[in-house]
Amino acid sequence: PSDGKYMICEIAPYHDVTIDYQTVSAYDINNGNFAIEVPRNVRVGNITYDRILSKWAIVKVEDDVRTLVSHARYIDELTPSVVSQITELTTKKGLAGVGPAEISMFSSDLDELGIGSTTYNIDVKTVITSKAGADTEPYNYGGKIYYINKLAVNQITDAIRQLNERNLSVAAIILVSPGGDPTINELLNHPRYTQGYYTMPNMTTLESVNCYAAVLDYLARTFSSKEAKARIDHWIMHNEVDGARDWTNMGIKPITVFTDTYVKSMRMCYNIVRQYDENAEVFASFSHSWTEKSNPTWYTCKEMIDLLNVYSKVEGDFQWGLAYHSYAQDLTNPCTWNDPNATCSMNTQFVTFKNLEVLNKWALDKENKYKGIIKRSVWLSEAGVNSRGYSDEELQKQAAGVAYAWKKVNALEGIDAWQWHNWFDHPGDGACLGLRKYLDESYNGEPKPAWYVYQKANTHEEDEFFEQFLPIIGISDWNIIENF
Repeated sequence: PSDGKYMICEIAPYHDVTIDYQTVSAYDINNGNFAIEVPRNVRVGNITYDRILSKWAIVKVEDDVRTLVSHARYIDELTPSVVSQITELTTKKGLAGVGPAEISMFSSDLDELGIGSTTYNIDVKTVITSKAGADTEPYNYGGKIYYINKLAVNQITDAIRQLNERNLSVAAIILVSPGGDPTINELLNHPRYTQGYYTMPNMTTLESVNCYAAVLDYLARTFSSKEAKARIDHWIMHNEVDGARDWTNMGIKPITVFTDTYVKSMRMCYNIVRQYDENAEVFASFSHSWTEKSNPTWYTCKEMIDLLNVYSKVEGDFQWGLAYHSYAQDLTNPCTWNDPNATCSMNTQFVTFKNLEVLNKWALDKENKYKGIIKRSVWLSEAGVNSRGYSDEELQKQAAGVAYAWKKVNALEGIDAWQWHNWFDHPGDGACLGLRKYLDESYNGEPKPAWYVYQKANTHEEDEFFEQFLPIIGISDWNIIENF
């Protein structure tokens, strides 16, 4: 408009666009259309700041007071510095809980089970440190020197390389544990962290943003290019963020405040990774909640996902997908087909294997697609069914749950992949979700009936082998997809 002075302001992640106008930079703009060219990097304090992390908004200036008159907008285009080749999914059948120890002992499972994708946990605190040592290497980012733990990186590289050799698509789960190097803790732990397994990364200061960006840049540069020794295809940002109190803690916040911070973390990773890989997606991680909280102090997934959609529409869309954990409503009950509050309604309380049709419908709806055209990827990145012990009856119920879940997943075009959790029964799960029994002296990771069901899935033996589970579920055939 021609009714005053307007400026375009650069807002870094450590600024809050709604309250903070101490921006990185601001430029006068003429009325109507305008074009401004700025250097990609700018010196802010003692750091050379990379503007790919910024978003931009228009303000009206009256008596030196700036009033926000637009949404903030991230960059729309970023040309990658290298040409990368994504690992195509060959099957929906995947595996979670994959780590160096499991691979070293049971790598044959990756072949025998016909796996096409995996997830791999990366705690950034194991990668970056503040002090030089015999097993570190310096990494310069933004004019600041950090140190990379070569032993940790070598372990990640070796494990992911073994997955790559089998042509498996790998999604890294980016986590920030609260402990570790005190200097890095001060930079990366969210200042409002109070409890829980992991913290929301701190993005409230320039120094914290630079440190977080440095470790993301190192990981992206190391694991994204075609020439990389090991390749990560996608990036899952944190874990079950609807359960922020326990899994991505930044204190008790309104859902809008938490989601705003989470979007910043997703955007930072996305804009950094896409420098090196134009095909990479970032995934938002959720539990099996939909409109009902999985736990009383958590958020609901649908409200957060709806907010993600709104942010994408007003701040510029980016290729994010869902890393959904479609466990049974009761994680200990393998009979997921009986889940009482998982219904075929877009307002269902939970999304489990029983009503995956809800997630499928969400993914295929134009309103939820990237730029209204491209379906967002949906990975069931941590999902399985339990056995309530090792009796024949309980093991058969779990096996039936695997068969039921696979028939759902494989039939729904909106679901791209399923990473079964867990590879082995694990005390930390609070349930026997493994395809194999405990890795102890009593069981030595012995395969459960569920292992053989998963093995037969997506083979010419599937139909015949799965027939035995129909009576357990109480159905006469596998015509189980609901149209609604």
